Amino acid sequence: MNFPAIAKQTYEKLRSQPAFSDITHFIIEHLKKISSPLERARFVHHVVDEYNKEVFAHPLVQKFLPCKVGCSGCCHTQVGITDDEAELLAERINDGLKIDLNLLKTQLAVGNNPEDFYKLSQENRRCIFLGSDESCQVYNDRPSVCRTNAVLGEASQCSPHVGEGEPQTMRLLKTERADMAIMGSFFTARESGTIANMVSRFISMNNEPAPAKKTGTRKKSIFKDLVL
Repeated sequence: MNFPAIAKQTYEKLRSQPAFSDITHFIIEHLKKISSPLERARFVHHVVDEYNKEVFAHPLVQKFLPCKVGCSGCCHTQVGITDDEAELLAERINDGLKIDLNLLKTQLAVGNNPEDFYKLSQENRRCIFLGSDESCQVYNDRPSVCRTNAVLGEASQCSPHVGEGEPQTMRLLKTERADMAIMGSFFTARESGTIANMVSRFISMNNEPAPAKKTGTRKKSIFKDLVL
């Protein structure tokens, strides 16, 4: 199993504290009750967003957070996703969203190895879902890791590497409760890995989209009366 580095660090630090470990257990138990992979992914995204609301609403975060439409500072990093999230993203492609298949194949060739990924050029590290206008084409369905990937400072500091892979120090925003929820989703997942590795399993690698896999329809009632 491939765990997101930051979320894993948070989990290792806080798992002995019930206030945080209970979040992970809550996610695990709730995901067991949802049969649809798409609904499981959306549920986790909803919980992560709810936990992030307070963090991102802080006045200092509002002042120093560089995130805005068209900013792609964090979109050249290696992002880990679950198989549920992969199916959700693949559905967008199978429904007609165009991606650069050559870029997908380039990233697929380096596997889940972060060292090999950051040896790629900056251009070849760009997310396959990043549009020509530098905005996310799947923003509402973006992975849980993307929802917590934020720094206080300049957008250029959103990656642990710059240029052709030189390491740099990141001033990450702490999203501890969201991180614990993310770990719950990865513990529950059948598989996990990078976006390229996981999404490629659910789409056609030709120019024609694969038939959409029927995994159930979205049920808005999943989030009703959810108390975090």
